[in-house]
Amino acid sequence: MDSDKFRTVVKALITNRGDILIGKKEEQEGHPISGEWHILGGHLEKGEEIEEAVEREVKEETSLEVKLHQVIDVATFSWEEGEKDSVQIVYHCETEKRDEEARDDISELKWVSPTEITDYVHTEEAERLENRQEQSNFLQKLEELPTF
Repeated sequence: MDSDKFRTVVKALITNRGDILIGKKEEQEGHPISGEWHILGGHLEKGEEIEEAVEREVKEETSLEVKLHQVIDVATFSWEEGEKDSVQIVYHCETEKRDEEARDDISELKWVSPTEITDYVHTEEAERLENRQEQSNFLQKLEELPTF
């Protein structure tokens, strides 16, 4: 497959005490989610293992160490007509601490509840969280967990 027309995106749905950490992308001209809230993550680098990419992206964007649990969903998408197609792999990750720091291309970080995440993240991501059965089921399970 031609890598100029295809990419792999890893996403880290990071939880702590039932909340989910989201990041606000810094303003970048031409970037499809410039200035928008999103589930943290990025692109798989050549020769990189998927789990390593998830941990690297989290560390680069938040300085957090996370424990990877399981793949929540694998989906394909493209931002707009003519844009590269992407495979998105969403992992559930957990962190024991809330000492995150916005880094790399993230201007701000925020903990949100599973019931409010779709109010924050950009439209396409909110639609996947609501309409992809695996993602929707995961959020529902998080909502049912007791918080401490």
